[in-house]
Amino acid sequence: MPEIPEIGIGAVQVPVIPAWRSMPPQSIPAEPPVTLQLGFPVIQVPGCVESRNTQPGNEKAYDNDPKGNFVVCDGTMPSFRPLDFSPGLEPPEGVKAPKVDTPEKTAEPKKQPSQQAPSQSGQTPDLPNLVTELPCPPPDGIPIGAKNKAQTAVIIGYEVIDGKCEPQLELLPVAKIIGNYLPGAPVVMTTAAIAATATTSAILAKPLGDILLKAVKPIVKKTIKKIKEKLGKKVVIESAFQRRKNQRALRK
Repeated sequence: MPEIPEIGIGAVQVPVIPAWRSMPPQSIPAEPPVTLQLGFPVIQVPGCVESRNTQPGNEKAYDNDPKGNFVVCDGTMPSFRPLDFSPGLEPPEGVKAPKVDTPEKTAEPKKQPSQQAPSQSGQTPDLPNLVTELPCPPPDGIPIGAKNKAQTAVIIGYEVIDGKCEPQLELLPVAKIIGNYLPGAPVVMTTAAIAATATTSAILAKPLGDILLKAVKPIVKKTIKKIKEKLGKKVVIESAFQRRKNQRALRK
């Protein structure tokens, strides 16, 4: 069996940190942080550049707020900004259109018709003669070829008589006038058939009803008696007088 080695605890020591490790190196220069406000940047561009203090990267701000724009020049090279002119568009602000000498046309005053005041002597002013004749036939008149309201004549035309538009009538035959007030043959036949059927039914209804009642009444009585016997109810025996009375009623 192998021997078990002795297990011990090593010596506790504090590591020594050299001084060059505790001090940061001096080779890297100490620069200010990026968040420091350095102010407006200056770009060395020959000529002149248009810029803004606020929203310099917004292209629309140069047109929407031109008062906030300013020009920065380095002074080493001249700068020229041409006019942005397109035919058919309005000129830019600050540019006025050239004046063209055109002969001025004096507007002649329009001649208005003179209005004459009515005379104070009571005379009415002259008015144009208006057409007072009404059309004939009138717009609401019965058309030509139609019958009049009484259905006795046909309108064949209109004629002005004493300043009034009067219709010209042609009388209808008597047979046709009567036919206008009477219904047609199919309607007459149908009405006659209905009336005949109703009258016949009213005449024959009572005799037929009496015959059916005499035939059905004894059958109903016998049926009621048999039902009462089956149910155990006592059947009242009729007397000879009652039987004769019932027979007389059936013979009527």
